Amino acid sequence: MQIHTALKKTGRSAATKILILLAGGLLGGTPIPIAHAADVNFSAEVDRAILSAEDSVSLKMVVQTDGNMNIGQPEFSAPDFDLVNEYNSVFVQSYYENGRFGMRNNHQITKVLKPLKTGDLRISKLIVKVNGQQHTAPDIIVKVTPGGSGTPPPRGYGGSGSGLRGAAKHAAKNVLIRAEVSKEHAYKGEQIIVSYYLYTRVRTFNIQVQKYPIHNGFLREELEMPVNSPTGRLSPERVVLDGVAYERSLLARYAIYPLNEGKLKIDPLSLKYAYQPNRNGGGLDLDEDPFMQFFQALTPRTAIDRSDPVTIEVEAIPNEGRPTSFSGGVGDFNVSSAIDKYEVRANEAVLLTVKVEGRGNLASIEEPKTKWPENIELYDSKGHSKSGRAGIGEKIFEFLLIPRAEGKLDIPALDFSFFDPEKKAYVTRSTEPISLAVSPPAPGSAGNVRLNRPAGPAPQSTPNSSNAELRYLKPPKGDAGIFNTPFFGGNPIWRWLYWLTIGAFGIFAILVGFDLFKTGSASARALLESKAKLHAKSWERIRAGARAATHGASWQEVTQTYELMTNAIFDALERVYPIGVRSLPRTELKSILVDERGLAKPLWDRADRILEFAEMVRFASSAGAISEDAARAELAKWVNEAHSIVRILDSTSQK
Repeated sequence: MQIHTALKKTGRSAATKILILLAGGLLGGTPIPIAHAADVNFSAEVDRAILSAEDSVSLKMVVQTDGNMNIGQPEFSAPDFDLVNEYNSVFVQSYYENGRFGMRNNHQITKVLKPLKTGDLRISKLIVKVNGQQHTAPDIIVKVTPGGSGTPPPRGYGGSGSGLRGAAKHAAKNVLIRAEVSKEHAYKGEQIIVSYYLYTRVRTFNIQVQKYPIHNGFLREELEMPVNSPTGRLSPERVVLDGVAYERSLLARYAIYPLNEGKLKIDPLSLKYAYQPNRNGGGLDLDEDPFMQFFQALTPRTAIDRSDPVTIEVEAIPNEGRPTSFSGGVGDFNVSSAIDKYEVRANEAVLLTVKVEGRGNLASIEEPKTKWPENIELYDSKGHSKSGRAGIGEKIFEFLLIPRAEGKLDIPALDFSFFDPEKKAYVTRSTEPISLAVSPPAPGSAGNVRLNRPAGPAPQSTPNSSNAELRYLKPPKGDAGIFNTPFFGGNPIWRWLYWLTIGAFGIFAILVGFDLFKTGSASARALLESKAKLHAKSWERIRAGARAATHGASWQEVTQTYELMTNAIFDALERVYPIGVRSLPRTELKSILVDERGLAKPLWDRADRILEFAEMVRFASSAGAISEDAARAELAKWVNEAHSIVRILDSTSQK
């Protein structure tokens, strides 16, 4: 059996700790501990072997003794470093082994060092004296590189460098929130990873986000949101920031892409939390004994804090050397293609899929441009993107192609060009050409139908002998009187029966047609009334969303209302001009509707302003082009304007 009791040095005297230890022994009926064999272990290590000149390194020295001993202050030689901070911790392990009861003391001394130059720097002469006897540890070599090229410390280690990109240095606070970015200088459209961290030196709980960052001037994608996890638990790691020990937990991580050049600010994340202050007001005390934890938990405190804004310097991508196949990509990508079948009949569709994957602004990339062969028709195309947690994602383009001639057809390679910020140059990558075997079209297919009519007049029927004979037949003389009376006007009775039948059928058809007309009119009225009710209900939902936008509706509900309003305008345009308005860019749509179809330009301009504003708002969570407050406040105005435009378009369609 083995018993462990951990006591952290937090202002209590050694005698107090011994009393607690003795009390635990008495309560458990265990004999009072007596120290025995004097075993000593001394070790030293750094949190990382490679760091940049702007970072700091933590040297951790641990002295482990079996029993109570006189431990001196560890010594070392590091002339190429500056000592910026230090902290100590002590904990005691009690054990019962093989019928003996003893104590094992652990002394941990951490020195935070700042390099004074670059190169291979040595930490040597690592010495500690225990009961007057000297113990040593091997020398340590730390490689210091120019600024910005160091490596992060290992996860779970009790310290890390202070050279983290982000907000300015802080004084040693118990709790702080930081926005840390992957780079402070970027090209327009280049991916920047921004991570919001919670740094704590005390225990925190009941963490709630007061205000999320909007990231005005950036496209934005959510990568990780631990602060919104169902369990509400964060994953802390021990680090050293500006020479102070903290526990750091990720709150949120985004991939952002600058939309403009110049200096752009990354806005803060605001947080509300409760925390337990340490008894001595000091810093990280993770191994506090359970008794002190209990009393501290009785008096928690609440605070609100936010991260400092971070400034990003953005420059434009160069125009020089830009290829014609450039489609807006900034980053590092690969491109590939595949087809769903390699053998097809003429006039049957095949699906060509092109995948762009890598790290960068995938959402902004347009479809690769190419010149399709004359015998292949591009029927339709679409694209969609997806991002992963590490900022690496993919964008899929689908092309629906229809071969119009039989034989071997080659789908050409598609060139995809992008700007690589690391190389500071444009890069072009291409898909592989694809060969397609096209067999003759299926009988009756659209491309195989031919209407062949022989030349010359249409053939005319010739009377046969029976018709000639019927033409000269006469009724028998004995029966002629009744059929040739003046009452029948000298016409045979069968002819009168023929006309009477035709007349009766005509009257019947008129009655049926009148009935169908009445039924159709009623059905049409019912259909119109149903559409009107559905239309009114749709606008009631949109107006309700506009009212709720300024009364506590979530941001997702606000953007959904903008989307419903946009769909209502597109539906109205499609009812009047059935040309597939959703599949066309607005510049092309304007050209078709205004220049070719006669839509009034002032009416288009009104609709275009709504569509432009709604598009910015719908992607405001990504782009930040419109503030959330403005989007909420102006929604009702845009809904009224959209309803007016839809009514005008509907009145046009009914003329």
